[in-house]
Amino acid sequence: METIKEFLDSDIYLDIIKELCVDNFNQDLQSVEIEEVKNRLKQRQFLLEGFNCKVLSDKEMVQFYKQMIEEYRKDIIIWNKKFWQYSDVTIEAYPDGEFPIGEEISEDDKSTTIEIGKYSITSVGLYIIEFDLLKNHQEILADYYKRIGIPRAVKYAKDMIAFYKGVFS
Repeated sequence: METIKEFLDSDIYLDIIKELCVDNFNQDLQSVEIEEVKNRLKQRQFLLEGFNCKVLSDKEMVQFYKQMIEEYRKDIIIWNKKFWQYSDVTIEAYPDGEFPIGEEISEDDKSTTIEIGKYSITSVGLYIIEFDLLKNHQEILADYYKRIGIPRAVKYAKDMIAFYKGVFS
């Protein structure tokens, strides 16, 4: 297994997908999703090693995933399930996100949920990166969220750290 695509099609990854219920996932793997997994691993690496580091090869990225799964498989599955529950509650409570007092959106501008789709098959790979940051590198979590474009990254990082501690303590 030399590439991220091969890893996402491998038994080691698909076994986790099966344990999380394969029906929850869209099985079509898009190249843009593979590139997003690579991008997020690069952002993690830049924050840990600096921007002058040698960027990980696909093989090294696959090794990161294999090591994480080997060491933390059970916790990764627990994290995915708990994060999905958290996300479902948050989406219901704040479908358009949170807004500061006085900047709320009008009733006419609020979103309406038409359909809730399945998770991308790459989502577990993205959650493994977050799991690693929460477990081993909380000091860079807010910067990671900023780099991947999450609004209110510092607050979100604090919320995720508290949620992580709630799940694993």
